[in-house]
Amino acid sequence: MLEKGYIHIYKGEGRGKTSILNGMVIRALGNNLRVYYLRFLKNRPSGEIDFLEATGKLEIKSFYQSSQKFFWEMNNEEKNNLKIETQQGLQYLKNLTQRSDVDLIVVDEILGCIQNGLIKEQDLIEILVTRKATIEVALSGRYLSPSLEAVADLVSEINNKKHYFETGQIARKGIDY
Repeated sequence: MLEKGYIHIYKGEGRGKTSILNGMVIRALGNNLRVYYLRFLKNRPSGEIDFLEATGKLEIKSFYQSSQKFFWEMNNEEKNNLKIETQQGLQYLKNLTQRSDVDLIVVDEILGCIQNGLIKEQDLIEILVTRKATIEVALSGRYLSPSLEAVADLVSEINNKKHYFETGQIARKGIDY
């Protein structure tokens, strides 16, 4: 158990936010911390998720099962379904933050849920500030408001300077996913 948990936020347009979270998970598991991994707005297969699940040391919960489309590709019914799933995930997160058997909660792409109107920022802030003091929480996404930044203990911004996707290269298995 950690003596004190901090709130990390990894934000920005650049590639690597999820990779940072995955590194935290590996480090925490290697030190026998109790880790919970929640994914929002993502459900496509990826090598790192497959690898982490294969360790048998954690369960990765995805709160996006209804489709494999990106948010901007969805119709209103699909967006409503995603909103329901996202709300369920937020409730799950809230419950986790009050448990005694949790050291680290990794929450991938939750900031995009605020940006897309799937959850209210104030609800997430309330969950973060009322969590058990020993629980570390790491969040990712592109969006970050001043209010959410104010409750964080660590904020890192990831920006693209140059990316081979801009030249038409599609995502490559084993490298990008």
